[in-house]
Amino acid sequence: MMKTFAIPVLVSILFVAQTVYADHERLFFVNIVSADGFIERLNPNGAELKSLLSTGDGARGIAVDPVNGEIFWSDVKRRVISKINFNGKNQKDIVTTKLDFPADVDIENGKIYWSDQSKNQIGRANLDGTNRVFIVPLPCSLNVGFFCTAGGNLAIDSVKKKLYWTTAYCSDNSCSTPSSYLGDIVRSGLDGSNIKIVVTAVGRPSSIQIDPVEKKIYWTDYVNDVVRRCNLDGTEVEDLFAVGKNNNPNSLALDLKNGYVYWDQDGDIPNRSCLKRMRLNGKDPETIRCGFGNLADIEFVQFHNQRPDDSEQADTIH
Repeated sequence: MMKTFAIPVLVSILFVAQTVYADHERLFFVNIVSADGFIERLNPNGAELKSLLSTGDGARGIAVDPVNGEIFWSDVKRRVISKINFNGKNQKDIVTTKLDFPADVDIENGKIYWSDQSKNQIGRANLDGTNRVFIVPLPCSLNVGFFCTAGGNLAIDSVKKKLYWTTAYCSDNSCSTPSSYLGDIVRSGLDGSNIKIVVTAVGRPSSIQIDPVEKKIYWTDYVNDVVRRCNLDGTEVEDLFAVGKNNNPNSLALDLKNGYVYWDQDGDIPNRSCLKRMRLNGKDPETIRCGFGNLADIEFVQFHNQRPDDSEQADTIH
């Protein structure tokens, strides 16, 4: 579901959360505003919004490597995967060929993974772009729906070493009504082996995240306007939060240390979204900050050895 965007002015800031966070915890995200896009970061309580890089409006997925101090993102217009340092400097394109619509990226154990929504493929490479392979050439191969594509979102279970992704398809060949918009959550090994559908035709899953400790999958559904979760085996699907009709919940991030799930959705101002959070069980929902464009992807990151403010060169947006 594509959003339209207005002029790039940040408005309507809400600070509700009172939790005190350590300096080494941040939210990183892609913010698409009008005809431009930005890699930005924020404290988990909504304070100290910083713009790190102007990317253009093709930026989509984001992944953060806190060990090496690098941020990776995909660009569906330039058809590349790129990276920068935490301070927004040293931009470098690492995957530059044979990409069509790289909708999302994720990293694990020195590898970067990406989903190409148009080519219907999932690829993998080293963090410098070398040793590139396609590990899942047909992410919809197990699906019986119409017009199936890889829905564009990835998540990795770092404990069980599993790769998860979403698909999007229609229950009929007309795709004429929202009730026909469906999707699955699919799982494989990190090498693309042992593909299995975990959640099938329960709305249309969008952004997904894994809680390997409590063995849960979390996801947003922008067609049915809910945030959901289930067990890793697909059982016990539950609606955690109904965002309201046509409020389009999109990107999602988990803070497992402090017990929060973050997501963005449309706000009260047209073409402006809000970042929200709640407890992992769906309790205590609150608004963190409003006035964004479209938050295409969010990452919650903990820094154990290096703060994201080191060599600070980024602009602060108060």
